[in-house]
Amino acid sequence: MKPYISASADDGPGGEAFPVEAANSDNPTDLGSSKQKLEQTIVLIVDLTPAVWVNGVPPLSKSQNVSRLQLYNLYNIMYRFIKTYAIMSSSSRCCIIATHSSESRILYEGLVSNDWLTSSFHGVSTQNEHADATMTGIWRSMLDFIASGADSPSGDPQLTTALSMGLLYLNRLNKTGTGYGRRILLFDVSTPDGYKSQYIGLMNVAFTASKSHVSINTCAFGQSSRILEQLSDITNAKYLSLPKILKSEEDLQNYDQSISQLLAFWFLPSHSASEHLSTQLPFDFSNTAVCYCHYSTVDIAFICPCCFAVYCSETEDNGKYRIFCFICNSRLTKQLIKKKMAGDADFSKT
Repeated sequence: MKPYISASADDGPGGEAFPVEAANSDNPTDLGSSKQKLEQTIVLIVDLTPAVWVNGVPPLSKSQNVSRLQLYNLYNIMYRFIKTYAIMSSSSRCCIIATHSSESRILYEGLVSNDWLTSSFHGVSTQNEHADATMTGIWRSMLDFIASGADSPSGDPQLTTALSMGLLYLNRLNKTGTGYGRRILLFDVSTPDGYKSQYIGLMNVAFTASKSHVSINTCAFGQSSRILEQLSDITNAKYLSLPKILKSEEDLQNYDQSISQLLAFWFLPSHSASEHLSTQLPFDFSNTAVCYCHYSTVDIAFICPCCFAVYCSETEDNGKYRIFCFICNSRLTKQLIKKKMAGDADFSKT
């Protein structure tokens, strides 16, 4: 059984798929035409889990002199990235989606050249005031969104919902001809064992994105997530694990500046530009099977027939037979409770 490729607004993927309409060659202004189909839209998904950003994200280093990545550092990283993206084209669009365990919300959407860049002419204060108001509004929206998740500060973010919103946004722009985008960039601060309960929904989103030629890129600020690595692999995207790259003391001392340079190099170029650049990650990911019960590498595994979740054993840690899949909650094949002889069977009740 293959995963069903679909999406709905209630429980993630489960409804209509995300088709991308073919280009209309009769309309010369159609952005989907072969001559004007330029990639100019990016979706940025930010994990704003309150429990993480209260104390900041610690870099995976044994050095005591390395400071944590605070929320204002993340804001500065986003500001540099989007401002550089705005300079690349006057028609660049961006959608910022924030997510935590309670909800997913769009914090910003629009033309970044109009909202993020100040005026280059002396004495023109209207554009400068508009850019300052946009920056202040996004910062306040981030604070308000984190405050809204104070009731459940440590749960897994609603990543399935956020990715579905990003796909729907790109699909709407493509269908209406107001833009064209193929990239989603996720700022992830989750734990390695996160998103297990959303595995089926995330896989459906990944296959839908792959069908629509949309890449789900990930920039992991903490430990690597196998599920997010799989999402990037399915959509032919990039998975950037910062702890595997930023190891020197100099990089860790200038953490936010180093991250900004990495983001500009790996994620700013479009798909067409990346084909002409040597943008290969310095490490490759293997498709080695990893169990979802202990997150250990296995050679011989037990597979759930519904969601393809991998288990290293048929029994749980307490020695009891595994009856339910804790990823999709499907009931697994149950062993015989008691062996009986054929002569002892009572056929009168059948």
